[in-house]
Amino acid sequence: MTSVMEKYAGRLAPGIAEYLTRAEELFSHDDVDLSAEDQRRAFTALCKAFAGPHPEGLSVNDEAVPGPHGDVAIRVYRPAGEGGLPGLVYYHGGGWVVGDLDSHDDHCAWMAATSGVVIVSVDYPLSPENIHPVPVEASDAAFRHIAANAGDYGIDPARLGIGGDSAGANIAAVVALKARDAGGPAIALQLLIYPALGCDLSLPSYAENADAPALTTSDMAKYLRLYTGKEPHEITDPHVAPLLAADLADMPPAMIAACELDPLRDEAAAWHERLVEAGVSSRYYLGEGLVHGCMRARRMSPTAMRFFEAVNEGLSGLRG
Repeated sequence: MTSVMEKYAGRLAPGIAEYLTRAEELFSHDDVDLSAEDQRRAFTALCKAFAGPHPEGLSVNDEAVPGPHGDVAIRVYRPAGEGGLPGLVYYHGGGWVVGDLDSHDDHCAWMAATSGVVIVSVDYPLSPENIHPVPVEASDAAFRHIAANAGDYGIDPARLGIGGDSAGANIAAVVALKARDAGGPAIALQLLIYPALGCDLSLPSYAENADAPALTTSDMAKYLRLYTGKEPHEITDPHVAPLLAADLADMPPAMIAACELDPLRDEAAAWHERLVEAGVSSRYYLGEGLVHGCMRARRMSPTAMRFFEAVNEGLSGLRG
């Protein structure tokens, strides 16, 4: 057992230590120093190792939508159901550097089947080849296209939400900010899963979980640099760090899920608190004993499965 695992062993939820041991074999902390391409291969292998077969009765189609920097690949997961269903445009995590449609295929497939919501996963351009604002511009264009053509995807446009995990949750929050400021498209829900929303690495959770399993504070600093070309303390743009937005009034209702042993925990809590202060309906779920990326561990950990169930329960806001 590593010194980090020894430090956290007594705090981890059941099954998480076993998950982390296996995950470390596939994508270790040292891998963040690899080339972007090598990181991507290792990360996708990690995700696939914990994936299961698709649920029955699910229709899955790969398509592309137009974007300002070329076509953007999407994957549409449609559960059984007649007519226009609720929908969620989903952005995968991976520090803006790794991840793709395949890395989060298992999450999206089971979210769609469990919740009865059409999930549209977006394969936005990755950094460092495409630094901010390119990923946001592509993601925003994809959302606008899907919203404008919701019926083509079997989605009720009045019940269309936006979401993601980690860096993908960051992009979802930014696209929601942009939609609010532009007067549309309307967004029925923002679903943010262990979101990266700020750039203040002095928050208590960054100190408490500086060397946490799955994601460290130094990892986040590196990912922010790769995404923006700036040091975290130099970032002033709320379209990079949404917590810098002056006002969150009129943002979509939110479901926010965070993990106790995650450097990003306090950013999620701060977003929830600021939404409530601004008069926005927001639900906040904290997974005790869980680490960043814990949804991959749900087949090994009952606590991680409960986290996943809470996320799906949050989608009830789209079902009406």
